[in-house]
Amino acid sequence: MIPNNEWKKVTISILAAVVFTITCLVSYTAIDGMSGGYALAFVTFFLAVSSVAVTMLYIYRARVMDGILKDPHILAHWTYPEEIAQKSVEREYRDYQERNRIMFIIIGGMLVLVSLFFIGFVEDGGLETGIFLLAFMVFLFIISRVTPGLERRRAMGASHDAFISSTGIIYEGAVYPFRIFLGSWNGVVLRKASKKNPTLMVFSFTQLNGRFIIQPFDVVIPVPSGEEEHAGRIVRELGGEALEATV
Repeated sequence: MIPNNEWKKVTISILAAVVFTITCLVSYTAIDGMSGGYALAFVTFFLAVSSVAVTMLYIYRARVMDGILKDPHILAHWTYPEEIAQKSVEREYRDYQERNRIMFIIIGGMLVLVSLFFIGFVEDGGLETGIFLLAFMVFLFIISRVTPGLERRRAMGASHDAFISSTGIIYEGAVYPFRIFLGSWNGVVLRKASKKNPTLMVFSFTQLNGRFIIQPFDVVIPVPSGEEEHAGRIVRELGGEALEATV
């Protein structure tokens, strides 16, 4: 049985919510508002609320993962050799880098515009607030660059298994529920083998980041040799279709 690390993420998210809440209260009550206290309180309040939402998300994901691991009617459970697992991890790593790059351009651009507004048009505390927002943008940039590498390291150290059920999938130790908070599962297709790739099951998801930013992503599960017909039955059962191979 592989470990359910989603419960560890629940604990970390709760601790983050507590830290951000305390920081928000201290910055609002103990730091002069026009010297950056209001800006710090606003940002940490947003982070505290976000941490609470993330905690709820991880609790749901942890429960789904427990359900999949204990499901007596699991649709498929495949274990992969190291070579195939490494290729899959590298593919996911490149996709993660690209998603983070796009997200940073959008969110970082908005932070730059807001900070320039404070610096240029707000007299009392505008400069301090603008500088703080720019520093926060730099922090987000560092996070966007570091997290793909951390995820690659986690995936390489995780169990190289795929679990497929009617409620979600577990791949490389991570769970992807079909019912997602602020998101949706868009379906699955079976991509036939090509010269470069084996037969692949491609699960498509959409996640809402922020209020208006919709971020699609795929989870690609290789089908072990000899399991192609089984994979086809699973795809049909989940309402998907088979596609021709891509070069």
